[in-house]
This record gives sequence, structure tokens and C-alpha cells, in this order.
Amino acid sequence: MNELVTVHDNYLSTYDEVERAAKAMAASGFFTDTKQVSQAVVKILAARELGLGPFAGMNGVNIIQGKPAFSANIMAACVKKSGRYNYRVTEMNDKACTIEFMERLDGKWTTSGESKFTIDDARKAGTKNLDKFPRNMLFARAMSNGVRWYCPDVMSGSAVYTPEELGADVDEDGNVVDGHVVEPVPVDEAEPEPEPVKEAPKISGNKYARPMQPEVLKEALQKKAASAKPATDKQRNLVRVLLLEHFADRDDERHQAQEYLTGHKSFNDIEPEMITAILDWMKPEQNPDGSGSYVLNKDAKLELTMVARKFMEDKGQQTFDI
Repeated sequence: MNELVTVHDNYLSTYDEVERAAKAMAASGFFTDTKQVSQAVVKILAARELGLGPFAGMNGVNIIQGKPAFSANIMAACVKKSGRYNYRVTEMNDKACTIEFMERLDGKWTTSGESKFTIDDARKAGTKNLDKFPRNMLFARAMSNGVRWYCPDVMSGSAVYTPEELGADVDEDGNVVDGHVVEPVPVDEAEPEPEPVKEAPKISGNKYARPMQPEVLKEALQKKAASAKPATDKQRNLVRVLLLEHFADRDDERHQAQEYLTGHKSFNDIEPEMITAILDWMKPEQNPDGSGSYVLNKDAKLELTMVARKFMEDKGQQTFDI
């Protein structure tokens, strides 16, 4: 099992070798999402950290909004080749995919848990391509969730997302097909439309002082959206990534927060004018780690947490500390 995917230690052992391989692959024209040598270098190095070869990196690694996204095949290969973990698909159809994850302990395989992703989960999450190839999409999401939950170390500490989770269009094999890598878009360098909303709600006393209470935030966003211009695709993807990052694996909380603030659980159903209002409210800042990605400012983080907590309290569920 391991011999099929293991990379020899002396393969592309120096940066010069990596760069030469990157130049050849970028110039080949076979990888439509990689036009620059530097992009190819990043993908090859990311794959090498996982013990995979350059071709696997070019096919299975994408950098979207400054975040690494991996194909389901890459994640599955990393699980299989680890020697410590394994998996098996116990359910696979157009309605659901269930994957059992196992860990080798004291010489025996022990089940760590199951990761199940259903067609209803996919619709709530706004998963793309369900009508074209539902089994592939359900497998990809069940795999990424399972790796996050049961064996995150196989990805060498990298955050685990599939490209479609970050808003990219993919084919039935999970490869990005939109022909480009979505790059971070600073709010102050965004395309002419939408511009920051000039007709922001008027502040009366301390009503809109930050951090805003959930009901005040909801009102402010609705007022902003009423006079906003539609968000661009890049700005929409940026908002999607920021929400995914903030809520991490807490998809239920993210859906609840989205529904409370916008009336829609699925991100894809949120009106483009509301996306503009949300981005203006988030005021994302460049990540200080130098990755080129963006993070929420502290007020937006706190306000989103307050919204999720309010929703949980209203439903009588256990809350968490802010």
C-alpha cells in the first residue's frame, strides 16, 4: 500500500530541482490554474511536505484566498500512506457517503469514528456540482471532515479544505476547472463595484457602537444592503473563506449565524448586496503571518461569536465562552 505513493528522499532534493520542475510544468500548459513559476513552486513544495511528488502537487494542491486546498485524492493518499491511519467507505450513493476512519494501536486497527456527509448537508453548505456528480462531492466532503476530525496530522499541520469548500468550481475528480487561482482581494483594492457603501446607517447615540449586539448588527446589515451594489465573485469568495475560517468545523453555528443575519442558511442563497454589506462590516485585515490571506478584525469576530451564542441560547443548547 505505502510503496505506491511514497516519494524517495532524493527526489527533487534541492530548491533548484524544484524550480526546474516548476518551470517545466508551468510552461507545459497542462495545468490551467497555474500560469506562474512561483505558483507551481508553492504547489510542489506543499505536496513534498506531505511526502507526495510534484505531479501530485500540481494536480491536487490549490491555493485559494491564500489558503491551501487539497483534492480528496490527496487527502485519501495521505491517510493510506501514513501507516498509522486507514479508512474504508461503508456507504456510497447519491444521497450519502460514510467513511470509517481507523488508527493502528498496539498492532491492531481500531475504529476512530465515522464521517458521514449527506445530500442535505451538502445543500445546507451550498456544495457545488451536486447535480453533475453527487457521489464525488459527497466523498470529498466526508473525507475532508474525517481527516480534520480523526487524523489531522497526516496533512502536516495544514488546514484541510477541498477546493469547492472555498468556492472554486471543480470537475468530477475534484480538480479546479475555472482556469485560475482566486487571489486575496483587499477591501481597499477591490474592483470598482461594489464600492464601500456611502449611505451607512446613521449612528444614534451608542446604538451602533462596536461590538454590536446581534439584533443591532442584523439591523445595520439590512440597512447597508438596501443601498449596496452587488458583490463581485472575488469578494463573495473572500467572505465565504472568512466565515469558514472563523467557525472552523462548527458548520451548524455558521449556518445559524448566516440564517439569523441574512435569512439564508446556505451561503449561496445570500443576496450579492448583502455580501457587500457583510464585507464592509467585516473590514478584513491582512494576516500578520505573511501568507497573503485575510482575517476578520476583532470586533467582527466577537460579534459573530455573540450571534452564534444567541442562536444557541434561544434553542436551549449549550453555549460557549466568548
